[in-house]
Amino acid sequence: MIRAVLDTNVYVSALVFGGKPAALIRLAEVGAFQVVVSQEICQELIETLTSKFNWPKLQAHRACWELWRKSEWVIPPELIRASRDPDDDVILACALASKATVIVTGDHGLLSLHPFRGIAILPPAAFIARLLGKSAGP
Repeated sequence: MIRAVLDTNVYVSALVFGGKPAALIRLAEVGAFQVVVSQEICQELIETLTSKFNWPKLQAHRACWELWRKSEWVIPPELIRASRDPDDDVILACALASKATVIVTGDHGLLSLHPFRGIAILPPAAFIARLLGKSAGP
């Protein structure tokens, strides 16, 4: 099974705006791939939802629980320093620790690292196309 780390921006887009990121979450829920997450990613998502989108903390925690109840949790043994943004390094560390095969993101800084140590870095639409066996993007 494909193991994927979703960047915080994918979760935010899915929860707040819908579109391809929400479709990606639905694919994860039906078992099309295994989501891998770390505590640091969870904390960043809750912080983003509460500070930038004014979600109440309880609502943010419930949304996260729903997203990650079927996810595999990892504790990265070390932080990776490979990008200009420390938040991106958290995503990279989670992917390496979990032996994920793909990182899904809309972040141009992360996308510019594709591939990273053998891990594909794809935008949501390209990953959905890959899951569905269609050709799109890198």
